[in-house]
Amino acid sequence: MSQITKKVLYHIQKKGRGYVFCAKDFLKISHRNTLDKLLHRLNIKGTIRDIGWGLFDYPIIDRESSGYKPPSITAIIRALQVQFNDKFQYSGEYAAYYFRLIDNPPKNIVYLSNNRTKNIDICSYKIKIKKTFIPTSINKEDKATLAIQAIIFIGKNNITREDMSKIFSLLEDKDVNKLKKLVRFAPVWISNYLNQYI
Repeated sequence: MSQITKKVLYHIQKKGRGYVFCAKDFLKISHRNTLDKLLHRLNIKGTIRDIGWGLFDYPIIDRESSGYKPPSITAIIRALQVQFNDKFQYSGEYAAYYFRLIDNPPKNIVYLSNNRTKNIDICSYKIKIKKTFIPTSINKEDKATLAIQAIIFIGKNNITREDMSKIFSLLEDKDVNKLKKLVRFAPVWISNYLNQYI
């Protein structure tokens, strides 16, 4: 076994079963072409599993069925961000739920990106990466960005003062300061509406 293979395997096994990754996660260890061939060999051996879109996982073994369990959506999203060199933000529906403007969590998995829209079917998950005009943050729970997404989701004719009170009750001073910078990227109606509060 080569030193490169040992280093890659050490990193994977250290993360534990359920870890999802792509070749780009190991660029500090070796070149992309070498990594692609290495991961392909490990997949053929059954050490790791090719789950599509250039991603692999160190599969969780299902003791009852002797098969594999799917990795978590969080693990998949992390790897997709590395693979696409992108940053995703939670959708407007999640943002509305985060601020308790709606009662139920979203049923569909939608994330926002500053790049083109993608529909990804992976490990029984149907994920939509949707283009947004708001700069996305590496922190998915960046509350300033979530606030704007929540307002967009509720809509111009439906957002109420009570909704705004719920949003601002969860914002800290640093979030409000960031919100002041982000309003210039928002539609005019949102900028005008938020300027009444900030």
